[in-house]
Amino acid sequence: MKAISIWQPHASLLLVGPKRYETRGWRLPRTIIGTRVAIHAAKATADLIELAEYVSDRIDGAPAEEAFERYLRAILAAGFRTVGEMPRGSIIGSVVFKESVPSELAEDHGDFGDFAPGRFAWLAAEARLLPEPVPFRGMQGFFDVPDELLAEAA
Repeated sequence: MKAISIWQPHASLLLVGPKRYETRGWRLPRTIIGTRVAIHAAKATADLIELAEYVSDRIDGAPAEEAFERYLRAILAAGFRTVGEMPRGSIIGSVVFKESVPSELAEDHGDFGDFAPGRFAWLAAEARLLPEPVPFRGMQGFFDVPDELLAEAA
């Protein structure tokens, strides 16, 4: 199975619902559309100051404090008390990417992602959260994860 690394809190938010799109500076390969992809929570994570700056730069007209609170509420709703509590360096679930569109065409994208012009939004569906994170080394771009690894975890 193919996998992709995503920084926290985005990886967990993609799997538990509030984040519908993964955004990148490149279009999703056609071979990935419609296939199940493992979600790897990268070891790196944005610290709270970086996250606050990221959110304040990207939420349409919302004050930075309000935008940041939306992120924190989503993290709490996902069952975590802090970003640091979220799993990292692990496969945490999988999704099916249904489409890849220019970010400005993504509908009902919510607050989670970089939808600046020139970027792409990948619509995620059919999220499956693993019962326990599976430690695994991530990589840039798409990479392979043994199917047996995920079968054992499920």
